[in-house]
Amino acid sequence: MVGNRYETRRRKKMSRILNIAIGVVIVLILVVGVSIVFNGNSDETANQNNESNTDNGTNQTGSGSAAIKDPASSDDNDDNAASEDDDENQDSVADGRTEDDDDATADDDSDADMEDATEDEDREEDGQEDEEQEPLGTEQTGEFKPDFTQGSQNWNEMVAAVGSPQGLSSQSEMTLWRLENGGSPTSAVGTFSDKNEQDSYSNPYRVRIEWQDGQGWQVVSTEQLSSNPYR
Repeated sequence: MVGNRYETRRRKKMSRILNIAIGVVIVLILVVGVSIVFNGNSDETANQNNESNTDNGTNQTGSGSAAIKDPASSDDNDDNAASEDDDENQDSVADGRTEDDDDATADDDSDADMEDATEDEDREEDGQEDEEQEPLGTEQTGEFKPDFTQGSQNWNEMVAAVGSPQGLSSQSEMTLWRLENGGSPTSAVGTFSDKNEQDSYSNPYRVRIEWQDGQGWQVVSTEQLSSNPYR
């Protein structure tokens, strides 16, 4: 009986020890399992954090690149704006030059028109001066004789002829500086000043005349001299 009790106690003790050992093992297994789980979560979190940091770094790098590129873009925009301003300035200058050129052209055209008008007037005056006039008629009969004797019929008719462009018909209305042969027996040149024109004393008239048989002396040309060679 004593042996059975001892055996029973020993078994109970061993069973208790085994149970405790099993409990310890289970606790250790749980601790290890929990530790593994937490470590796995920590690794995943660290990896996620690393990935997040990597993404942030990439984004920051991209932002930095954008920030680096922005000045260039700004410079490009400034260059484009400056180019546009230069184009506008060039257009303004071109417009200003065009307007100046147009004004200069208009002035040149106006000057040319004035010159043409002056030339036309000069031509008209020359045409009036050189316009062929009808012979004044004559009282001389028979064969013509170029008589330059003052007071003779031919002389008086020559004086009337040279004065006719100015509306003068006699020597008393003019100062006759010279009346001479014009290079042939039937031509003469007279230089005179109109007594009613003071300026004509410094700028006398010179009139060339030619004889037309049976019709008298005819005015060929008239001019006003720039100075008086006989004073």
